[in-house]
Amino acid sequence: MLLDMFYRHLVTLFLILLFSIKLWTRKSFRNTETRYFWLTVISCLMLVLEDTLEVMAEADPSLRFWRILLSVLGYTFRSTAALGLLLVIVRQEKRSFALWIPALITLLVSGTAFFTDIAFGFDENYTFYRGPLGYVAFIVPTLYLVLILWITFRYFTERKSAEKYILPIACVFCMTASIADSLNGGIRLNEAIMISSVFFYIFLYSHDNRRDPLTGLLNRQSFYDDCAIYKKSILAAASLDMNGLKELNDNHGHSAGDEALLRIGECLRAVTDRDTLAYRIGGDEFAMLFFHDREETIARVIEQIRENVARSGYSISAGYVLKGDLDLDETIRESDSRMYEDKAKYYRKSGHDRRSR
Repeated sequence: MLLDMFYRHLVTLFLILLFSIKLWTRKSFRNTETRYFWLTVISCLMLVLEDTLEVMAEADPSLRFWRILLSVLGYTFRSTAALGLLLVIVRQEKRSFALWIPALITLLVSGTAFFTDIAFGFDENYTFYRGPLGYVAFIVPTLYLVLILWITFRYFTERKSAEKYILPIACVFCMTASIADSLNGGIRLNEAIMISSVFFYIFLYSHDNRRDPLTGLLNRQSFYDDCAIYKKSILAAASLDMNGLKELNDNHGHSAGDEALLRIGECLRAVTDRDTLAYRIGGDEFAMLFFHDREETIARVIEQIRENVARSGYSISAGYVLKGDLDLDETIRESDSRMYEDKAKYYRKSGHDRRSR
């Protein structure tokens, strides 16, 4: 029997082993998020153990109590496995106890099997049957997966990134497995969650590699990559540069300069959407690429950034150009030129030495 169970869970166990090794050797990768990946991995491991023991209990009616307990734990761990993936991408300030409530509801609803069959039960032949609330254990993981999709599309995916299809496919895969298991029983959801976890990890790692660690904006390499890949779709470009960073570093230290760059990054992120990408391409140099050529909108975005940066106590110079008949390289050079013109005006007006930029 043990050999049969091993074959039954071979894919899941294989993924648990390899993914655990990866998580253990990459402790520095999103430290908090790594802990939530462990929640998913451990939940899936417990599901394998639960299923193995439940199959044993299924053969002996005297183990009815233990079979109920194992089923309750199994349904709960399915919810926590999906919850772990959700907690990975939820912003830290949004990670509250409320996110655990659906999983606790699964536990409470499933636990009613000890004294009623409203969730599930066993007939006189010790055959399992599902009650009217029995699908809660499958609805809750599906709910978590829907939230994962929503958060991913809102905060992580970029308008032109082909990787945006990874998580929808993974979530649909898990939802389909959940439906299949709810109708026919089985262990497909375990496998689906582990496979999705691996691709989810790859997605986030790739996402981080494209980001500047200080500001959270896309980095210089991403700028070059996107310019090469989407050069026909990019219809406008903007160049931005912080004013007075060297003076700030000299007088108050590099931590003050980092704080300024962080605030500017926040101002740029606040105006980005699926038609706008923002990058930090150098120390105090930023760029924006637009997938539209609505000049009024672009001008308004640049002005909003100026105002937000000023409210933060800093200053930037900026210039933008609509692509029109220019190629992308010429568009970027022209936006750089206009930004430097704006910077020259700033230093003439402020009376500061241009070299202190």
